[in-house]
Amino acid sequence: MNSSPEIKDSLYGTQKDFFRKAYRSEQVGWPRTGPSRLVLEAIARGMVSREDAVLEIGCGEGRNLVELRSRRCRVVGMDYLREPLELGRKNGVERIPFVQGDLFALPFRDGAFDVALDWGVFHHLKKRERLLYPDWVSRILNPGGTFLLGAFSERFRHCPQEKRSRMFLRHRGHYDAFFDRESFGHAMGKGWRLLWSGEEDQGDGLSFYRIGIFRKEV
Repeated sequence: MNSSPEIKDSLYGTQKDFFRKAYRSEQVGWPRTGPSRLVLEAIARGMVSREDAVLEIGCGEGRNLVELRSRRCRVVGMDYLREPLELGRKNGVERIPFVQGDLFALPFRDGAFDVALDWGVFHHLKKRERLLYPDWVSRILNPGGTFLLGAFSERFRHCPQEKRSRMFLRHRGHYDAFFDRESFGHAMGKGWRLLWSGEEDQGDGLSFYRIGIFRKEV
């Protein structure tokens, strides 16, 4: 079953090409190995349990899924590009089921997962899709499900000289949105409760992410 509307926006086509080229060159600007702090915090706080069914939206090469699978979670990784999925298999991410699918038409049944994870997709959506996003995630989670979200902090910069007057930016063929503490806390809208939030720093003085654990209210 799929309740997501058809999305037509030339920006998303351009954005897809941008990421496809990045993966083909293997010169990407985001982490490729090792789990995010978001995943480690969720495990440490008991928000992800053994045998939980976990979906990562925009899984890339599967770096977070490796850690979750080692904790005996039943994981599925979805990305809309085949290139990162092929790189994941090539680089030894074994026995993890990968699905090439579209966020705007999630190919999963209702209530299929206990936990969903998005580290790096939400901040590339324009406002109208971000408003629809909680419903898309809610559909595939079981009642009371957990959602792990990582998105660009307002401190994120592509280069030291970057200046912004707004909380979004078109950059090299793709769209970026940025979140301060307040806007991130309300990112999932009504029907969701923020259980924990923090910040993840990639260590380069530029790449800062808001991270949080949300619970779907029953």
